[in-house]
Amino acid sequence: MIEQRACAACGKPAGDANLCKECVKDWAKRLAWLLKAGMPALQQIAYKQATTRERSPRHGNAAYAAPPVNEAAQALYSTVETHLQLTGGMLGVKPIGHDRYGRPRTLMQWADITSLLLHHMHDLARLDTAGDLYADLIRLSEKVETATTRAGERRLVGVCPDCLNTLGDDGEPVRTPIYAAHSARYAVCPECGAWLDLKRVRLEYLRRAGLMHITRTQSDAARWVRENTGVAVSGNDLKNWRTRGKMPRTRHIDGPYWAWNILELLACAQAKDARDAGDA
Repeated sequence: MIEQRACAACGKPAGDANLCKECVKDWAKRLAWLLKAGMPALQQIAYKQATTRERSPRHGNAAYAAPPVNEAAQALYSTVETHLQLTGGMLGVKPIGHDRYGRPRTLMQWADITSLLLHHMHDLARLDTAGDLYADLIRLSEKVETATTRAGERRLVGVCPDCLNTLGDDGEPVRTPIYAAHSARYAVCPECGAWLDLKRVRLEYLRRAGLMHITRTQSDAARWVRENTGVAVSGNDLKNWRTRGKMPRTRHIDGPYWAWNILELLACAQAKDARDAGDA
């Protein structure tokens, strides 16, 4: 009888591994993104071959030359590479060295080790430390995405729910704005360091704002869902959901206009996102 374990990341059934198939798939997608886009872009920024700023950072006191490298980007670049090498070391990927804490670490560079890891996701999911490695990779990939995305491309998602539970010096809840790229799924609060699911942050923000309905045409409502969730929802999807009774609180107003219940829109979008991920 095959041992049934719970996923170390989400708690779903994971068979005889320590991560479920969905989490392993997301892990692989993040590794592939780092390989193809994230790390190459970060490398260019680290050596100032590219920038996410709208204007040159060389301003102010011209008597001091700007450093030849972006030290913050270079440090992140090194941190990600070290994480990948330690992950490979846990799989015994040669040549093997050790870090200052005595942990095994492959001596491969990030591009080679990332390509190899993508071919050993099955083995990674069975490591005792799979949950921690996956969580660290999520955190690092989100940092890389933030570092390589122009500030103008990030949008306000909401406010940190953890900070809202904390009172400031004025006795009011701390409202830390959370900004993220359109495609981001997670973020780290810059104030309290909480790990945030951006869909939940957005939903809670809408609830607290009292915005429970939007009046839109079918196509405009679909566009609103795409912009706020990143899920590819069409006007026909909304029509089908209404017809099948999945939107009982959505009401027809006049002509092409409907009063869409936001909770129903988000619930249906999340269901579609889960189905699309399962078919991928």
